[in-house]
Amino acid sequence: SLIYQLSGLLMPGITIVIDPIIALIEDQVQGLKEHGIDRAIGIYGNMTKDPNTMKYVLSEIKKSQFHFIFMSPERLQIPSFRESLNQLTQSSLVNLAVIDEAHCVSEWGHDFRTAYLNLSKNIRENMKDKNNIPPPIVALTGTASRAVLKDVLVELNIDSGSSDNVIRPSNFDREELNF
Repeated sequence: SLIYQLSGLLMPGITIVIDPIIALIEDQVQGLKEHGIDRAIGIYGNMTKDPNTMKYVLSEIKKSQFHFIFMSPERLQIPSFRESLNQLTQSSLVNLAVIDEAHCVSEWGHDFRTAYLNLSKNIRENMKDKNNIPPPIVALTGTASRAVLKDVLVELNIDSGSSDNVIRPSNFDREELNF
């Protein structure tokens, strides 16, 4: 989390974070607020039950009122939300599109959360800046096998041939963990 939080604060623009579960979204937003970063919002299903709340949130997104926007991958499947993102990017920059717990792209995307398989397309099409350039995609995970990492690269359309595109540990041993 610190990787994208620090980067998002140092770079101009808005950081959009894709998280797999509501509890993680709420935890991330709460953690930022506890550290004085109150321009963060989590968008999830309960908000859509009250049309006024969702209307307000979409309005604030269009006006660039947040530094961090946390959401599930399914949110990018909703046309009205994609339209809000398109309007946002005409006045503000999306500095990073972060996929937290990126192993979910492979492990869940093929089985029961197919919205993960559309992430690259949705990010590249709906978060472009005024010059038609999409934001960098940052996919982070600490719990993926080599096969899962390879699948994540394929599904997110990330060129693994460039050393600038993929940063991975030299080994997967976790010496800090004791059993």
